[in-house]
Amino acid sequence: MRGLALVVGGLAIIAAAPDVRAQPKPALPAVVGATEVVRFAAPSGFVDDVVASDAERLAYVIADGSAKTDLHLVTLATKADAVVDLSAVTLHPVGLHLAGPRALVIGQNDDGSHSVALVELTDKGKGKPAGSVVWKAGPARHVTVVTRDGKPRVAMHRAIEGGVGTRHEVELLALENGVRLAPPRTFEVDATGTHRPLDLKVNHWSDGWTRAHGIKGGTWDPKENMRGADVEATYDLVLGKIAETKKIDDLFDQRKRFQVLVDAGNRVDFVRIAPDGATAQVWRGGRPRPLELDQPIAQYDPKTQQSIVLADGSAWLAIKVDPVNPEAVARKKADPEYLDIYRVPADGKAVRKARILAAGTRHRFGVVGERFWLIERNQGFDRGGKSLVLYQAP
Repeated sequence: MRGLALVVGGLAIIAAAPDVRAQPKPALPAVVGATEVVRFAAPSGFVDDVVASDAERLAYVIADGSAKTDLHLVTLATKADAVVDLSAVTLHPVGLHLAGPRALVIGQNDDGSHSVALVELTDKGKGKPAGSVVWKAGPARHVTVVTRDGKPRVAMHRAIEGGVGTRHEVELLALENGVRLAPPRTFEVDATGTHRPLDLKVNHWSDGWTRAHGIKGGTWDPKENMRGADVEATYDLVLGKIAETKKIDDLFDQRKRFQVLVDAGNRVDFVRIAPDGATAQVWRGGRPRPLELDQPIAQYDPKTQQSIVLADGSAWLAIKVDPVNPEAVARKKADPEYLDIYRVPADGKAVRKARILAAGTRHRFGVVGERFWLIERNQGFDRGGKSLVLYQAP
């Protein structure tokens, strides 16, 4: 220990100097820029991944994965919590949509297929108790709530693998009563993903597998005695016809864009951080536009980003700081491991709205109006988490 030596009356007195190394580091704030509105914890089991909301309510699920699935319907103004038992409907919900006094619940079956049911949320509906099934359908490979004719509909997609290809089938149901709105349509592709009668090679799908996007071979022009150029085309399985074609102006750009859409997993609306962490884009309707963050993109781990793109082209982005990003390495000091929440306008720079300290933790992210929610994952378990927290950002 270092100190000061003072001589008093011929005696040397050693006064200890404070050891700055022993001083505790100031604690990092757990939340920056946001206010916790309400927190929901699972007294047993876990908070599952499905969350839904409307202007006044928030719905989430607590499950145990084997015998119990409870839907909690919270009135945000009063924090009143009504519980509906969904165990007879599904033990593994993967989709949830509020529809007035009812909820549409999409469940995953043991074989990986999906089924769907519209469930009463209150005891007031024509004498039916909460949890009663209004209608149900399935199984299907995918069940998705889509918007058609300005209304929410339920798209049921089935795929039957054959020796020479795959037969895709889609039917559209009314959400409120399960009535089929159009006859089921089939769309067969060979092993290369090509629908031979239309000469359409499918690259990706969208809108709950109701729209197939790809390259359509050019048509023969007898006057010119030659085949026309290939075009981008979209086939609508609900309408049973080609819904859109577009000229290919730049073949290199088209191929690069189609590869990104394949990698996006049949989504056409998303935020993408390039694998090298150098650039970002907002994709809407399968078309990108540049995205600039108000923080250096290189600070983040691209693999952690989650995004929600809204109908008006604006978006939310959640992405985690890489503690050993290049800037941190250069200064020889790791950055705090925050999950940063961005609000992305329809055009312009994305603004960071909040930071959540997330050292060693993973989250599932979602949005409720102008608020956002996070489910903190349990370690070693990729379904659900220990709690659901709703935040208000400025």
